[in-house]
Amino acid sequence: MIIDTHTHIMTLDTEGYPLADPNASYRPTTDGAADLLKAEMDGAGVDRAFTISAGFYGWDNSYAMHQLQGRESWLGVGVLVDPASAEGPVELQDLVEAGACGIRIQRHLFYHRDLDDPISTPLWAKAGELGLTVDVNASQSEYGAVENRLKEFPETKFILDHCGYVADTLSPETNTVAPVVELARYKNAYAKLTCLESASKEAFPFCDVHWMAREVIDAFGPDRCMFGSNFPQKMYSPKMSYTQTVELFAEAIELSDEERAWILGATAKTLWKWPE
Repeated sequence: MIIDTHTHIMTLDTEGYPLADPNASYRPTTDGAADLLKAEMDGAGVDRAFTISAGFYGWDNSYAMHQLQGRESWLGVGVLVDPASAEGPVELQDLVEAGACGIRIQRHLFYHRDLDDPISTPLWAKAGELGLTVDVNASQSEYGAVENRLKEFPETKFILDHCGYVADTLSPETNTVAPVVELARYKNAYAKLTCLESASKEAFPFCDVHWMAREVIDAFGPDRCMFGSNFPQKMYSPKMSYTQTVELFAEAIELSDEERAWILGATAKTLWKWPE
């Protein structure tokens, strides 16, 4: 089974689904409805997908939750909840009861406090209480705060989204995976192997950055690593097609059969609640 662990579904209908900041430059630039995602998945042999409510909707998860309806057999939804809101834990509970199976917590966009600020602790605690896997959208400079949360909630599983945006900020000639590898000693930390292409100076299959994936996989073990497409490609990963995001780990990067099985789906199957 292949599971895509990182997608963002979206619509160009900003009247029906308003943006949190109508004047922001970060906005949907392409249609990314769930059925378009499913068509890409079918073409690439992907069975299930986890989608994260897009940040330009702020704390309004309506679009992702509406798209979930009738697609629960193959789609899981991660929501965004205001970490500084006293109502955040209750809202998260309500969203889970409505079908959400994950949460992403980040400091960017509309919440600018540190990730370990006490004001957000009730939300982190509620996620743990609900048994949710938490995607942490953090840059490497924020990994100190992430480490504090890893230690504070050892029973909660945390995913390092995009491996700290390592590929977006530093050159691949520098060992930019070192801060990521440091967190591998925490058994509740998982690595999402996305955005590698951003570091590459080459075209697909981006051979010059395969070493980044290799070091992370060796540190965490394949059972704590996963691939994600970053759908829709036109907006987030224009250097490759949806099918190529799968091929990168199914064929291009040198991996054992066991490693491929974990990274392409077995790890993800353990992180979110899927129908049997």
